[in-house]
Amino acid sequence: MAQENYGYAGSVLYIDLSREKAERRRLSYNDVDKFIGGIGLAVKIVVDEIPDPRIDPFSPDNVLVFMTGALTGSPVYGAARYVVASKSPLTMAWGESHISGYWGPELKRAGFDGIVIRGRASTSVYLFIRDGTVEFRDASKLWGLDVFETDEVIKKELGDSSVKVATIGPAGENLARIACIASDIQPNGPRIGGRTGMGAVMGSKNLKAIAVKGSGRIGVKDASRVSSVLSRLLPLIMSSPTAQILASFGTAGEVEEFYEYGDMPIKNFTLGEFSGYRNITGPSFKERGIVVDVYGCWACPVKCWKVVKVDGRMVRAPEYETIASLGTLLMIDDPNYLARVNYLCYKYGIDTISTGVTIAWAIECFERGLITTSDTGGLELRWGDKEVVTKLIEILGRRIGFGSLLAEGCRQASRIIGKGTGEFCMHVKGTEMPMHDPRAFKGMGLQYVTSNRGADHLYGLFFRIEQGQRVHDLKIYERVDRFECKGKGWMVATMEIWSEVLECMGICKFVDIPPAHIAGLYTYVTGIRKMVPDLLKIGKRVFTLKRLFNIANGITRADDTLPKRFLMETLREGGSRNQVVELEPMLREYYEFMGWNENGIPRRETLEELGLSEYAVRFSIQ
Repeated sequence: MAQENYGYAGSVLYIDLSREKAERRRLSYNDVDKFIGGIGLAVKIVVDEIPDPRIDPFSPDNVLVFMTGALTGSPVYGAARYVVASKSPLTMAWGESHISGYWGPELKRAGFDGIVIRGRASTSVYLFIRDGTVEFRDASKLWGLDVFETDEVIKKELGDSSVKVATIGPAGENLARIACIASDIQPNGPRIGGRTGMGAVMGSKNLKAIAVKGSGRIGVKDASRVSSVLSRLLPLIMSSPTAQILASFGTAGEVEEFYEYGDMPIKNFTLGEFSGYRNITGPSFKERGIVVDVYGCWACPVKCWKVVKVDGRMVRAPEYETIASLGTLLMIDDPNYLARVNYLCYKYGIDTISTGVTIAWAIECFERGLITTSDTGGLELRWGDKEVVTKLIEILGRRIGFGSLLAEGCRQASRIIGKGTGEFCMHVKGTEMPMHDPRAFKGMGLQYVTSNRGADHLYGLFFRIEQGQRVHDLKIYERVDRFECKGKGWMVATMEIWSEVLECMGICKFVDIPPAHIAGLYTYVTGIRKMVPDLLKIGKRVFTLKRLFNIANGITRADDTLPKRFLMETLREGGSRNQVVELEPMLREYYEFMGWNENGIPRRETLEELGLSEYAVRFSIQ
């Protein structure tokens, strides 16, 4: 295969914080052939570099990987994403977060496809990467600052407002298991890597931030063909109803539709109706003048990034997931409140989904008498109480008092409290559930339980299929009944595998490029020929390697399940009333399609086909 660096920067930066050593290593084109880039290279590196998969996530020997996609920074629409991967302190197994914006393209322009970080700095530091060089800088004056303040101080210190900064807030410093990483923070961000506690891993290494500045160029093998494909794709992308909604209102524009499906969670997934949802839709935000600007990530024609003004700062507006997790889930319908608490979560560096679900768990447990004011520091927890929720976010973000318990995430918090409180924690494998009720889209239920990072709405986006989307290149030709279970095993698996491919490429899923065009664009950008079947095999390899890592960390078939609320309890009203998720038949079909045995373990022939047999031997998986 070609050795030119078309598409790729051609180097990976290895950092040992314990010794303050940096080493530039040439990108392995053998690994590129098998794993492409992005999440593919990240999982390969994490699994290879961690000495024992059962390691404590906060150990200096845990590895934290920042990796751009193969197409990140190229002119391809939506090619802005990078991944942060490690062993997760939230799931105690595989962890990853994805971020868009401009930081990823800037890293490539600075000469690196990714950064591999191990060790722990003796005092707090931040890294400054500029055109192939690395500086270890003192971060003692940054420690304790929120993400906005950190961004401001670093840019002032470096004398360059165009530097791209990825940082943690106080939550990451204090090892909150739901801490996130923020980048592209100002003038109207940030973009967030929210899920699975990657901010806490970064904090455990005494690493406050990574600032990047690049002036290099990302090569394209056949620019004329790339341009030709993109010109034909643009009308197709922008004419789709989803793209039009996102362009007008962001993901907040989907509130009404998800509510009508009975998909939008209310009162910790116990109610099917809440009239207040009308106050917190995308059009409502716009009509009230709360949304004041529109922004977009690198090379994005859709521009779903909406902007609000809070405390004098221009910040990213609440997305659908935040509107639901800190709104309807908690029985709150005030758009100004949502703009503010969304900003607070950004400020402290905490995942809005996990924050909302954990607070909902606490309120329900308080209502049932399982948590009392002696646990909460005197706070009375009630549905719809905006002041109390705001207070909970502030003490969670700074890990003070009862907030220290909430910072553990709802699974670990329920284990600490006991008393049967785990029943009211809506999670899968320790990751709090996103804001799509699987009783409304049953294939999403299967996606939640099979996702390697726990409950995950983005790996597969299967609710799109259940809304009627067809993907001919992946042999999904017919409209799918959202309440039907038969036949969904192979479709969910296929969409999860394709999601791995998109994350290997660094392509946003909201820029809906057909698979055959993705294959063509990868070929034209990099000069490395791949067809859709080749990419699907790579996606399956990536997905399966994560599964092996999880099995080595004690994940079993018993963990591939939903909270019993979705398996046994129905809603009395709304668009998904009288439904439960019939998980087992879908799961059996899924295992068979993936080439796994009845216990959810990949069969020997599957591993041989994917070239992963060595990992099964290493992890003693039979």
